[in-house]
Order: sequence, then C-alpha cells, then structure tokens
Amino acid sequence: MQRTAEPRVLVERIHGVTVASLADAEILNEEVIAELGEQLDELVESVGSADMLINFREVRLMSSTMLAVLLKFGRRVAAAQGRLKLCCIAPDLAQVFKITRFDRIFEIYDEESVALDSF
Repeated sequence: MQRTAEPRVLVERIHGVTVASLADAEILNEEVIAELGEQLDELVESVGSADMLINFREVRLMSSTMLAVLLKFGRRVAAAQGRLKLCCIAPDLAQVFKITRFDRIFEIYDEESVALDSF
C-alpha cells in the first residue's frame, strides 16, 4: 500500500500520556482507514506499555469501519498493559458511539484536559 506524505495521526506526549490526534475531518475512505490503522499499530509498537488518548477534535464524519479499527487498537493497548481513552468527539459522532454502545467500551471525555487528568 502506498503511504501518504502526511501523517493521519499526530502524536505528542503530555504528562506521561501518549496523545494521538486524528488529523482527518472525514474518515470514510477505506484507504484512509487502512492508513490510520497502520499508524495506530505502529504507535502501539513504538510506545509499548503506555496510557493512550485519541483526540477526535478534527473528525466530523467517520465510517463504521473505523469503529473496528478502534476496537482492535484498544485491544492492542490493553494487551500491552496500557489504557486507552477517547476525547473531543463531535456530537453527531458521539451519537454513533452511543448507538453502537462503544461509549460503554471506551471512556470518552468532552475535553482533552479532563481526559488527561483521568489517567
């Protein structure tokens, strides 16, 4: 698969937590989802056992296929003895998380700072 020049996941460390901010406003295309999945997998491999926060601030639309990527990523983080939380999910996307009951699988916070304080 051809990689894009720009990362789809922007990573920074804040107070010992790895924050992965999703850069795309729309995560609908299978190629975009595959690239995101690869970048998240690489993140788990490079960081290992760590607390992780995925920030959805930029995301407005997301395919249900991305939910499967998140589930897989969450399992990999847990297997590495880490914790995964989500934040800054737009109201429309939050409804998707609620309908699919992913809000029961993941801890979801409105603000990044509150999510970081929860670790």
